[in-house]
Amino acid sequence: MKNPIRMTVVAHALALAFGGVLLSGSLSAPAYAQSNATGTIFGQIANANGASVVLENTATGARRTVHPDASGRYQATSMQPGSYKVMLMRGGEVERTLDVEALIGQGVEASFDAVQAVTVTTRRRTIDVSNTNNGAVFTASELQALPVAQSLSGIIQLAPGTTRGNPRIGGDSFGGAGVSENSYYINGFPVTNVYKQIGSTTLPFFAIAQAQILQGGYSAEFGRSTGGVVNITTKSGTNRWEAGAVLQYTPNKLRAKPEDTYYPQTGANPATDGKLLTYRGSNTATDVFGSAYVGGPLIKDKLFVFANVEQDRFTSGYISKDSDSTNKTNGWTERDTHTPRYLVKLDYNINDDHRLEFTQIHDEYKKTQQNYGFDYGTLQRNSTRADGVTGDGAITNDSILKYTGFLTDRLTVTALAGRFKSTYPQSVEGYVPGVYQVSAPAHAQVPGLSYNNPQPIGGTMQVENAEDKQSTLRLDVEYKLGDHALRAGLDRNNVSSINGSSLAGGGSWIYFRSSNPNAAVPGGRSPASGGGYGTQGYYVDEYHQSDSASPKTDQSAQYLQDRWQITDRLLLDLGLRNEQFTNKNSFGVPYAEQRHMLAPRLGASWDMRGDSSLKLFANAGRYHLQIPTSVALRLAGNPVHIDHYFTYTGVDAKTGAPTGLTEISPPFSAGNEYGQAKDPHQVAASSLGATYQDELALGFEAALTPSFNGGAKFTYRTLRNTIEDWCDQRPVDAWARRNNVNASKYSMPCLLVNPGRDNTLELDLRGDGKLVTVPLSAEDMGLPKVERIYTALDFFLEHPLRNGWYGKVNYTWSRSRGNMEGQVASDIGQADLAATTAFDYPELMTGANGLLPNNHTHVLKAYGYYELTPEWRLGANLNVATGAPKSCIGNLPKALNVNNNPAGWYGAATFYCDEQLTPRGSVGTLPTDVRLALNATYMPRWLKGLTLKADVFNLFNKQTDLATQPVYNSGADTISPYYNQVLGRSPERQVRFTAEYNYKF
Repeated sequence: MKNPIRMTVVAHALALAFGGVLLSGSLSAPAYAQSNATGTIFGQIANANGASVVLENTATGARRTVHPDASGRYQATSMQPGSYKVMLMRGGEVERTLDVEALIGQGVEASFDAVQAVTVTTRRRTIDVSNTNNGAVFTASELQALPVAQSLSGIIQLAPGTTRGNPRIGGDSFGGAGVSENSYYINGFPVTNVYKQIGSTTLPFFAIAQAQILQGGYSAEFGRSTGGVVNITTKSGTNRWEAGAVLQYTPNKLRAKPEDTYYPQTGANPATDGKLLTYRGSNTATDVFGSAYVGGPLIKDKLFVFANVEQDRFTSGYISKDSDSTNKTNGWTERDTHTPRYLVKLDYNINDDHRLEFTQIHDEYKKTQQNYGFDYGTLQRNSTRADGVTGDGAITNDSILKYTGFLTDRLTVTALAGRFKSTYPQSVEGYVPGVYQVSAPAHAQVPGLSYNNPQPIGGTMQVENAEDKQSTLRLDVEYKLGDHALRAGLDRNNVSSINGSSLAGGGSWIYFRSSNPNAAVPGGRSPASGGGYGTQGYYVDEYHQSDSASPKTDQSAQYLQDRWQITDRLLLDLGLRNEQFTNKNSFGVPYAEQRHMLAPRLGASWDMRGDSSLKLFANAGRYHLQIPTSVALRLAGNPVHIDHYFTYTGVDAKTGAPTGLTEISPPFSAGNEYGQAKDPHQVAASSLGATYQDELALGFEAALTPSFNGGAKFTYRTLRNTIEDWCDQRPVDAWARRNNVNASKYSMPCLLVNPGRDNTLELDLRGDGKLVTVPLSAEDMGLPKVERIYTALDFFLEHPLRNGWYGKVNYTWSRSRGNMEGQVASDIGQADLAATTAFDYPELMTGANGLLPNNHTHVLKAYGYYELTPEWRLGANLNVATGAPKSCIGNLPKALNVNNNPAGWYGAATFYCDEQLTPRGSVGTLPTDVRLALNATYMPRWLKGLTLKADVFNLFNKQTDLATQPVYNSGADTISPYYNQVLGRSPERQVRFTAEYNYKF
């Protein structure tokens, strides 16, 4: 922080206020910050003498009494989201009443002026002057009125500063960050996928009460994110029994046909250029969704229950093989996907000052598919069932227990304990053990030879008993001291995984053709030197891949926060967060640790006019990000990734295996991954620092007229440090020579380092089991510093719900530029978190600086609804985003690929194409994605509680290209026939019908 003296005062005040609470043995059992899943009600009383304020939850009857300070100000924190009656009491009588709605993570004002008459006023504040973060909150009623996809991603894309991730990986990007950099919470419990950090537990959609989407600026109770935060609270039972059911149907007949995919025009592949690659005209898809819910009091005013169960069944038929596939017998796939889910929420008001909440979530995904033949000659499928029935999925269970205690008017304690477990069952029928897969694109096939693929199961098969587990504990304490609202908290996540995969059949034959038969293959010699069809450039790779591990991760944090109301108009939010990350291998031995990571946070809000009509706000902070358990598969496990190149003289017509083999390379692994166990002390720099990002935001919000609010915000984010794998042994060998260390027996695997910084390694250079300390400077390693700078201007105009309509328009201009997207490389479809090709070798970073994959310069979002009559409502949702930048990724130029340069072993992995440097993002931009959704809702008077609705998504059926293939070369010097191929499009137009019946007893 800029003011260390002030932070020292805060720390001492917190220590005095909390006393033995924070120093007790409960330090090892932390829980969750109250602001994560609750709201705040605050206000001013003109005449505070003898006054108190009673806040009554209108749904449950729960009451809380607070007293104003000498200046008449009062504040009630940790309030469950929902509707409240705020009563000004004097002499035991209700003097005045206000009705407000508390929103998750936000404040709502309920002030009482000097008028003495008893009045009742319904008021929802339009500008929250108590808030300094950057985000938006959506309620269940708003989500029901808008035409949105029933997913967290659908909600996220309503918020400013968010964009869709590359469809090759999926996910959502916040503020230019990678899709793995977000944190997800349900009722204060972290539910982010711990293995890949992309996505989260999914709860029943109709169980969502409120969703808070934070792009940045969040205070010290939030962490483990350099992207954004998705914060969900669920519905609870009330004092009135209520039940309902929802049925939705998205028919195939009203779904537009998806567009076909064609080979791109490369100018170098006349046999395929412009021809049909994937036919989609016969594809079908039907979705049927059902949900039922019930809620009410088990004990009036005391114990409440809410339960929601849903199931979505998505059936589809689609062409799963390209026109050049070697296996047409399983080219048509019929898939059946079920996603049964349920949620049970219990709320127990022990008394007005103590509350318990329990949440149980079950999230299941089940997929089965069966293959049939498809003939590209006739564009017809057949009814001959092929081998290879597969079934897989995921089963997740989350259990969350939370306590909230208002111990005094000034002291509030919250505690949370939770755990989740995900398992990944898989079933395979028709699998043929020991039979290699065969991949032979049309351009790589020798004319006259038959390339069959006898293995019906493609890709990889996961390890048995795969699972992810997490247990979480957290404690938070808040104390009001004059103008200060002091908070402190601790938390701890213990994560473990069992995961991995191996190629079905044990390996694969991958056929290539080089346009220059005399060009050497990675790690070997030229195809021409091997004879056979190699003289014409044809060769084959025998590829083996397997990864498995059971890693663990410990994540803990402590924070201090002071919300200081300096004056009636100026609020300062000071925070300091300290985090620790420890990643362990399968034996529980740490291989990467980061300690004492201090993250200062500063926020300010200025109520410029003093009437909550104009707010100027600012925030600045540092945010750290952990690495997930998946990193251990390749970096701390015993992975196998081996290529072995041959020329051949023929192909077995039955097995597709090459015959007449001549070796043109030894078995080699670009990352030295031959299956050997890795020493945890040698896989990461001993000085490894965590990934972190600094952020600054400035903005204002104003009540422009009685009917419209508006505002603007400037955001600047810069990634200061990252963790990535590094595979370049040359600097280590150079150090060994300078220091007279015999490293002739040493073969370096890829290691975790901080690119562009000094790194200290512990390596067994001599091969005698004794580790040698190897300090390498940034100059020794030759890697550039990580760079990712996101700059944005956001503007919004909002018409709050009144006079029968609501509307909001967000426009964002942004620029995301640098040499690294984040933990993933979505443009090449690489989701190996912290183990992408970035920074593996200096040669791979030449030209890497440019517009990043999540750069969408212009994004316009507009949504709203209009109540035509008490029975009819119309809604709209428009999302317009300019396209992502395009890159060209090719082989290392010949001038650089000398002396068996290891960077050349990667093949197409550099920003060179046709021997010329083509910097990242410099070969054009994808087209603008325009999606308009509309809906109409009918709520008939003749049957109260019935709702009928129709939603149309992508009304104009603009199936925009969202991703193309950036890889320029296929093999040695050959221009890939797939370069610039469309890899993903926006979904085709579809219509969803909904019928809901709700009954209140």
